[in-house]
Amino acid sequence: MSAYTELRAGRPGTAFADLLGRTVLAVALRAGFPPPDGGQWSGAKANDVAVSFLTHHRTPKIIDSMLLTCGDEQALARVLQGVVRNFLRDLGRATEMGRLVVRVRRALRESETFESVRGDRWAIASGPAAASGIGPDALAAAASSVPITFQLWSPTARRNEPFADRNSIEALLTAVLTAAGGSLRAGDLARALAPSLQVVSGPVLAELDPGDHPAALPLDLEVDQVGNDVANRDRAQEVFAVLSDRERIALAYVELNSRELGELLQLGHSQAAIIKNRAIELLQRELGDESDGQEVAELVLEFTQIWSARRTDRDDETYEST
Repeated sequence: MSAYTELRAGRPGTAFADLLGRTVLAVALRAGFPPPDGGQWSGAKANDVAVSFLTHHRTPKIIDSMLLTCGDEQALARVLQGVVRNFLRDLGRATEMGRLVVRVRRALRESETFESVRGDRWAIASGPAAASGIGPDALAAAASSVPITFQLWSPTARRNEPFADRNSIEALLTAVLTAAGGSLRAGDLARALAPSLQVVSGPVLAELDPGDHPAALPLDLEVDQVGNDVANRDRAQEVFAVLSDRERIALAYVELNSRELGELLQLGHSQAAIIKNRAIELLQRELGDESDGQEVAELVLEFTQIWSARRTDRDDETYEST
């Protein structure tokens, strides 16, 4: 019985579990996700992640959605890659290394010094765009020569510290990409910066048996609507992750005026207006130059509404974070 047939029968079984485990390993290696324990990727660790996915409370709804959008085994395998990528990103954001990857992506997008190249890679603007062949030790050594200004951060702040100031992050990325002599993925860049920023990062190595790695999709494969939706949801989750609690509420109730929002946040109306404007400016800064920016922004608003409703239901009170 195939994985698709198992799902259609309502019984995810051996075939689906096998496809899921191989997809986790393939996506993790291709996109540069570190294993949850910071060690080495292996088939066993990929299967552990697959079990975590299968036992997650959102997974039944995700499977239902896949069944609605997939008509055969091939479509299921393709959409599953996007689902797994989202899940690995969620796992990564729970770690300092995952948070650093998000910070690196934002710095790359915000600076004209860098440009995106094919294959989810980044290079120096107008510089060599071919994939770099420089090893991780040399890249980390290039970053170590850059002076860094660490920002003072209150230990009681609800939002995590930003690693270093904006100029330091940009200087680190410039040094690493210059040393690379080509393009790198955001995950590769984050691992090169990690020692300089005092972020613990384990090596990302693979222990592969023959047949573990499913066939990669052709690079020139046309992206269909399902693929676009997956990419936009990925991007929306990235933006959602950098919003503070109050910024999420402001976007969830964007239709409220300043006074109404202030009552909801238990703040003065002028403070509420600042938070709302800050949230909107963040969306504009993050998404203003992207071709699907409007679609992604709408997804971010949807995420904030779901998050706000769930948190209110759980705590029965509004939030205190800034």
